[in-house]
Amino acid sequence: MDRRADGALGRAREHFVDEGAVNTRGVVRPEIVDSWERSRRAGVDATQLALPYDADLDFDGSLAHCARPVLDDLAERLSGMSVAVVLTDADGRVLERRVGEGELQRRLDAISLAPGFSYAEEFAGTNGVGTALEGAMPALVVGAEHFSERLQAFACAGAPVCGPDGTLAGILDVTCLRAEANDLMRFLAQQAATDIEDVMRERGGAGVRRLMAAFRATCARTRGPVFALTDDLVMANRAARALSGADQDRVARRAAERGDVARARQDRVLLADGPARLVITPVPAGRPAGVVVEVVPSRSSLRLAGRDDPPSPTLLSVPSSARGIGGGPPPAPVSPIAVSERPLPGLAGASRSWRSAAAALRAAAGSARSTVVVGEPGTGKTAAVRAVHGELRPGARWITVDGSDPDAAVVLAGYAAEASATRTPGGPRSATVVVRHTEALDDAATGALSALLGEVPPSWWVVGLVSAERAPEEGAVGRVLAGFARSVVIEPLRRRPDDVPLLATALLARLAPSRRARCTPETTALLAGARWPGNVTQLADVLRRALAARPAGDVEPADLPAELVVHGTRRRLTPLETAERDLIVAALLEAGGNRSAAAAALGMGRATLYRRLRAFGITDVGR
Repeated sequence: MDRRADGALGRAREHFVDEGAVNTRGVVRPEIVDSWERSRRAGVDATQLALPYDADLDFDGSLAHCARPVLDDLAERLSGMSVAVVLTDADGRVLERRVGEGELQRRLDAISLAPGFSYAEEFAGTNGVGTALEGAMPALVVGAEHFSERLQAFACAGAPVCGPDGTLAGILDVTCLRAEANDLMRFLAQQAATDIEDVMRERGGAGVRRLMAAFRATCARTRGPVFALTDDLVMANRAARALSGADQDRVARRAAERGDVARARQDRVLLADGPARLVITPVPAGRPAGVVVEVVPSRSSLRLAGRDDPPSPTLLSVPSSARGIGGGPPPAPVSPIAVSERPLPGLAGASRSWRSAAAALRAAAGSARSTVVVGEPGTGKTAAVRAVHGELRPGARWITVDGSDPDAAVVLAGYAAEASATRTPGGPRSATVVVRHTEALDDAATGALSALLGEVPPSWWVVGLVSAERAPEEGAVGRVLAGFARSVVIEPLRRRPDDVPLLATALLARLAPSRRARCTPETTALLAGARWPGNVTQLADVLRRALAARPAGDVEPADLPAELVVHGTRRRLTPLETAERDLIVAALLEAGGNRSAAAAALGMGRATLYRRLRAFGITDVGR
């Protein structure tokens, strides 16, 4: 389109915005006029751009998963060009974006053409995504053809992507600056959309049918939890859906770690109700199409569940035998409380995994069942247990033992003797005994803890804290942990980014109570996308340093340490992607920001590393 025609188009658009009609025939394509009319009826503001954002999109669903190899390939072919490739769902909400050139990325961010934002015509007006959705056919929108003034600097070509059943699954869009528009855009968009459809048909064929058959056969012979998993599909029977969200995620992660094998195998996992065995069976279809996972609770878990579970699993209560034992005062009465996944008092956090852990701890404390709490250092294990203790057991003593203390064996032996004495007249009152760093216990201390567990009276709640991502499964410590009645996992902060803004607000209030400092939106986004190997402890340290760097006012991105300036991605990463991102960041830090050295250390080509850096939003790490 030459400059004269572009000027005429711009005047025609302005007249339409003012008068609601096109005054120059032949200047504006009919499909664009139709889109302008739809935009006007929808109440789109031609001078502003206010797009809704949805953080809970399925960024890792079937469409996104099938499209990623196509998007990666197209982005590599367009490397060095000022072109962006965008994938949306069937509602016009952006799932993926690939953009190589830095200035274009900045300009796309300014118009919110980024994951989570909706480019449906009812919000953004005429554009390649929304107009292709409305017409269910390819659409090219260039310059002044956009209804919104904010979009007129761009050209975009959108092509529908249909699923194997023929229904519209989403839109593949190619966007560039108006001055660089050409007919190749439309071809690229349509070709990429066709490629994505081919991948979706391939992955939705015989492999999934075989997986469904294997899943149904397993469900027919067992009443326990059964899952079927592929890279983009999860099926679960009723018993599996009854597991907590944290336990379901734990089984899925372990299956993903162990499922890439040719034959069936077994593995162990620690769930909220105790250890369980996983029977992982790959389902072949030329290559493994997925796995079927049967969850088999250990005998000890089944025995404990049958003997010790409270009559109603939805109630918390203190056993009658725990009231007024010995000469000490009884614990404060606990009214029956619905076990809702509500946050813990005094602690910030609202993610599903945090609320699930809170509910599990409340259930364990209410029934005084010995509990293992597993989590990386700094995740807040002690704080969580302390909060539940204060809420449900305020009348009980709070006792802590450090498993790394050389005298831990003597201390634990003393408490084992004291626990035994609670069964005699005049014995000590109820208590919550927390053993920190249980994984560090030596053989003598492990034996003492085992003796304590054997003497636990109904009025005592014994909690073992394991400062690791996984509890030990072998050796003396592993054997004594298996003797606990329950287990609860506190997820690391990088797996619950939704909690980071809440934690940051709470920590700032604690660190600077008279200052009322806040994090700017840009700072909050950086904090939520960081990897946090030190978890909440590291977050508190970072905020403490940021407050020192800026004595007044809100915390700005420049106040954060360099290693946190990872712009990340608005979509939620899968556990595998999170691990990959962490490895890349660690390699860059080790190499001082030298990308060639980091690529060599990771065993990947520089082009591959650059693609992953763009995908994860990693820019200045290590430099």
